[in-house]
Formats: sequence, C-alpha cells, structure tokens
Amino acid sequence: MRRLVLEISAKDFNEFEKNSSLQNIKSFEILHLLRFDHEEFAAIVKVEFKDPLCKIADVLQHSGLKKAKAQLLEQDKNGASTYFIAGKLRHNTEEQELLSSFGGYLSTPFEVRGDKIKIAVLGDAKQMKNLLEIMNKTNLHYKVVSLVDAKFSPESPLIYLTEKQRTVLISAFEKGYYETPRRINSQELAKELNLKSATIVEHRRKAEQRLLTQIIKES
Repeated sequence: MRRLVLEISAKDFNEFEKNSSLQNIKSFEILHLLRFDHEEFAAIVKVEFKDPLCKIADVLQHSGLKKAKAQLLEQDKNGASTYFIAGKLRHNTEEQELLSSFGGYLSTPFEVRGDKIKIAVLGDAKQMKNLLEIMNKTNLHYKVVSLVDAKFSPESPLIYLTEKQRTVLISAFEKGYYETPRRINSQELAKELNLKSATIVEHRRKAEQRLLTQIIKES
C-alpha cells in the first residue's frame, strides 16, 4: 500500500466546491479519522475560525455532509476548538463523484493552513495514478509532497503528530538539537528544512506538547 500526500491551494478548492465551508476557516486539522466511506464520515477535528462569531454549524451546513452533528470536546485559549463531527456523505456534482471514485482511502494529515490544503490518501499504485488523473481532469492544481510505502506503527506516539511536526521533531533529534551541547540550533535547522526559524520553533513546541500530553494521559 502507498501513501500519497498532496498540497493544493485553498483558492482552487473553493472554486471547485463553490460553497466551500473552508472560506470561513483559519485552520483545520483532522486529528483522528474514525470513519470515511459511502455511508458515513466521522472524525475528531481541530478548527480555528477567521471570524470568532462563526459557529461549527455554519461550517457543517456547507461541508458536503447531511444530517451532520458536532460535539465540542475542547476549547483552546488561542481560539481553536476540538470537535467530534459526523454525518452522511453526499456528492452534489459530477466532479465530487469523480474525486471519490479513485478507489483509495482518505488518511491524515488533512490540514488547512492559510491558503494551503494538505491531504493524504492511501491506496495501491493504480489508485494513486487514478487520483492524479482525476485531479488533472477537474483542474485542481496540486503539488506532490510525498509518495512512499505506507507504514503503520500503532504503538508509536508519533502518530499523534502532524506530518510537519514529525518532520521537524525527527530532524531536530537526528541532527543533534536535543544533545548536550547541541550540535544544531533552531536557525540552522530552519535552513536545513527550508523553513522560517519561527515556524520550526512552533512545530517543535507543539510536537513536544502533544507527545508529553499523550505520555502523561497513558501513564
């Protein structure tokens, strides 16, 4: 099984979806994908709205789900909220029907950050090829972030991190950031990964917080 990670522009997706709910979202992330098939979609998601007055119900109204429901699980101080959402899938256009027909499976990461959407799918080589051909037909411009053999390590706490957080944390570890004395600092690591230093620090701190939270919960 292969794992394909794509990046597309939010602008392209909004034009494709017409009434896309992403227009009101500052950031969105699927933390745990619980179910995604022709019958139902269910997931734990983290959302931050552009407008503080925006409600999750407003987003679900244009989400492609029918009979959608949302349950607030956690409210962060920074304005982001974690929800359990579920609903029946509906396909309103031929393009949406086509996208869902490639034969593979949605996976994580599924993230919206600013004007970029990152999405991961699982499937065999033929299914990956089908998806890319379908996206070309629908004029959804994309960038292939990675295409690798899928690996699953349910026992690893790294499954609780986003792909970017895993990349930063693992790179920091391998290049000696956590050694004493350090063999690399945040600025040097940022150059290695072609990212801003502030971005490196943000991803590293969030990764550390998630890992510590999970370890403490399970202890």
